[in-house]
Amino acid sequence: MSRFHDVLYRFRPPPLLSTAVRTVQILAGLHLLSTTVAELRICSGFSMLPTLSHEGDCVLVSPLPYWSWFSGSSKIRGPKRGDLVVASSPTDPSATVCKRVIGIEGDLVEVDPRRGGKRKWIGEVDEVHVADQPLGGESRSGSVSRRLDSEGRPMTSRRKGEEQWVKVPKGHVWLAGDNMSNSTDSRMYGPVPLAIIKGKVLARVYPNFKWLDDPIREVEG
Repeated sequence: MSRFHDVLYRFRPPPLLSTAVRTVQILAGLHLLSTTVAELRICSGFSMLPTLSHEGDCVLVSPLPYWSWFSGSSKIRGPKRGDLVVASSPTDPSATVCKRVIGIEGDLVEVDPRRGGKRKWIGEVDEVHVADQPLGGESRSGSVSRRLDSEGRPMTSRRKGEEQWVKVPKGHVWLAGDNMSNSTDSRMYGPVPLAIIKGKVLARVYPNFKWLDDPIREVEG
């Protein structure tokens, strides 16, 4: 028995290697936890005022609301209108954005709902167009619009003095900041693929813990 113990002792990994292995295991566990259960993130900037502070709020983000428990596949359900989500930036995959879902696939959304003072959505249309206009400013007279077919493919046309709408293609959502006068969102980069949605923002953890509910209400068009 003593000889067997001697053999085991001889093959024991050095302390430094054992520490490295434990560190890797802990990091792998934390990564698995953050990608499948929940994680804390800092959301800063002016685009989500007054819901979140521009100085940076710590929020709880989870992909679980978009999991299908029966198939085990993620993002089967997809976000709902009004969900606050974190997504990879469509313009910079190394960065993330925190925005509000105001349209899901098949919805017709007004590009700049500030015109009427309310966010609107209308479902199931065949053809729409969206105007190119500067963010946070007034729309330009005679602006060139991009006309989109039912799959979100651009077509060319011109419109003047009309409300501008876009249909959200299949597998996409339309994102916007709560502070639309100071937000870079789907008005600039278009509908966002579901594949880059990281999770739903469930609550503001710090400062002043608060569950974040859905402020969007359906209105008659």
